Amino acid sequence: MPRIGVDATAVAPAGKGHARSQRKLVESLAALGRYEIVAYVRAPEAATLLPGVETVVLGPGRAISWEQIGMRRALRGLDLLVTLADRLPVGAEGRIVVWLFELPTHRIAENRRLGARGYQRGSDLLTAAMWRHSLARAARVVTGSQATADELGMGSPVVYPGLDDGFGPGPGREGRYVFHLASSDPRDNTGVVLDAFGRIETDAELLVGGGLGALEPGLRARAGARVRFLGRVSDEDLVVLYRGAAAYVDATLYEGFGYQVLEAMACGAPVVASALTSIPEVVGGAGLLCDPRDPHAIAAALRRVLEEPGVAAGMRERGFEQAARFTWTRTGEGFGAVLDAELA
Repeated sequence: MPRIGVDATAVAPAGKGHARSQRKLVESLAALGRYEIVAYVRAPEAATLLPGVETVVLGPGRAISWEQIGMRRALRGLDLLVTLADRLPVGAEGRIVVWLFELPTHRIAENRRLGARGYQRGSDLLTAAMWRHSLARAARVVTGSQATADELGMGSPVVYPGLDDGFGPGPGREGRYVFHLASSDPRDNTGVVLDAFGRIETDAELLVGGGLGALEPGLRARAGARVRFLGRVSDEDLVVLYRGAAAYVDATLYEGFGYQVLEAMACGAPVVASALTSIPEVVGGAGLLCDPRDPHAIAAALRRVLEEPGVAAGMRERGFEQAARFTWTRTGEGFGAVLDAELA
């Protein structure tokens, strides 16, 4: 069988985002049963999360060392290597398949806005110099959404990630509320969500989850009396919040793949979301899509969900159906087709 390596260096017991994507990709490719999968992890604890899969523990280190030295060494014993990285070992890119969720230009711009220095600034400069060359020379670049494929402009195949285990219907948090998941990233556009909610006459609260970092003082100053900031929430609490929400609102300005709207739909929350980038692909016809820069449009959509029970009920049912399309089994099959084409 072909020997396929997977860069799983972000996998960790409490890992989210890329960590989950890497772990579930390893599992879904292994489940196909037609490859020998080798997962490259940082720590022994990460290896325990991938039972039945051959793992190589790399130990701690800088990302650039793994990308330029470690990947090159790993390729000696592999047919192909799959990574979510956008910097590849110079001269060895041709046997690497990249799964790209968003162009690094967005991350670099945000780091610059935050005044990144030292290692992070140097890393961003290196990424800016390398990423286009790396992706152009990769065996294949697969994107996590059509929006990312269009922005990249390389005619890349699209393979969506799946829904993580644990997100589904069940008992929710009590009370009547709209839920919004925020972060320290300005592209979450939480300020516009606050403005939109303030335009609605309702007995519902707006619950804002997530750590806001340096944005918190300014956002609290914009929040009305019916807004509650919850801070960081556990995965378990997140599911309960989704399930009990009268609506979930996401006004993101840019998203390589809309994990939060997918999770919300799977848990039964009617979704009011951004009409930009990947979000329409994930929501489909199950939610109400708005210009995320227009608080009036978001307020009008929320008002419909909160005041028209039939609208909310229909959105819940369509949300369940839409979320069921995103499975890791389907992800494995799609990615397997790409790998088989490269191995042929």
